[in-house]
Amino acid sequence: MAEGKGQLYVISAPSGTGKTTVVRALRDLHPELLESISYTTRDMRPGDRAGVDYHFVSVDEFKKLSGEDFFAETAEVYGNFYGTPKGPIADAIERGEKVLLDIDVQGGMSLKKHFPESLTIFLLPPSEEELIRRLRGRGTDAEGAIERRLATAKHELSYQDSYDKRVVNDDVDRAVKEIESLIYG
Repeated sequence: MAEGKGQLYVISAPSGTGKTTVVRALRDLHPELLESISYTTRDMRPGDRAGVDYHFVSVDEFKKLSGEDFFAETAEVYGNFYGTPKGPIADAIERGEKVLLDIDVQGGMSLKKHFPESLTIFLLPPSEEELIRRLRGRGTDAEGAIERRLATAKHELSYQDSYDKRVVNDDVDRAVKEIESLIYG
């Protein structure tokens, strides 16, 4: 058991910024960083593990939990609901543990309201040009989808000043070290 009070760290970033890569690297270096398992109404996909990747629930169950103020934040994405439960985060913080969440901008702002002592970190691309290059370079999206992602990214970038800290992901190793210093001092 950790000593002292724990802490919630929230990392948000627009699509194409490398958030998943940076968070994965942080977790590889620091397996003690806890994550919260979200709830979702989406169907399980091959390889998904119930209770490990997500808690899979029906829309009715999700709405019931929402009505009970169970979630710190919720979002609807492509017709499916996702939610981060408050209890496990609060319990981990009380036990003195560090919780690291990788979440969209809207969710990050909601989590800050529920956990005002949290440290919110906004991961930025090195430039708009690099963000465009990364999104186009994935080769997985049609042009219309890329344009929608770019519009969403520009909107999300407008929230960066609402976050406690900003880290530019111009180099994954450097960005990871900067975030490590924010978490571990």
